[in-house]
Amino acid sequence: MIRSLLQNGLALIVVCSMLFAPQKAMAADQEYLIKAAFIYNFVKFVEWPDGRAISQKSSIDICVFGESPMQGTSAVFKAASTAKLGLSLVTENNVQNISGHCHIVFISSSEEGRLGEILAALKGHPVLTVSDMDGFADAGGMMGFVADDNKIRVDVNKKAMVVSGLHVDAQLLEIAHKVIDK
Repeated sequence: MIRSLLQNGLALIVVCSMLFAPQKAMAADQEYLIKAAFIYNFVKFVEWPDGRAISQKSSIDICVFGESPMQGTSAVFKAASTAKLGLSLVTENNVQNISGHCHIVFISSSEEGRLGEILAALKGHPVLTVSDMDGFADAGGMMGFVADDNKIRVDVNKKAMVVSGLHVDAQLLEIAHKVIDK
């Protein structure tokens, strides 16, 4: 059953990235809906350590740090919530609060000047860091969205995930644009 859910989640990522990708340039709202679908699926393809494991939670917070169109996608997470797991999109402006309640944090490009400070504060905490900043995964973030042939793809920094006690499923690594593991 878990494998079926993972395969369905992988299919959702692929379908969403193809359905919502216009030929020239994506509209911001469609782009962030696709990114929200990816983030929703990260919940299925990432394992958190004991005590933070999704299977032990009835709800999780997906936090947005900084000003971002991602804040307008809360309906995606509300619709994806189930009786067993509620997903909430929360705006967070204090990096010290992130590790306490956020399972995933989307770091807005408005915070690019503070990226090193934010990633240093979260290093070693079981919080999945995600952004669409250029070179995010190369800079030490965990999941970086990249545009590739008019599609949204993801770079995965497996090394940063391991340091934080997170494990990424091999199926997600297979569809990644780039995997950093050294």
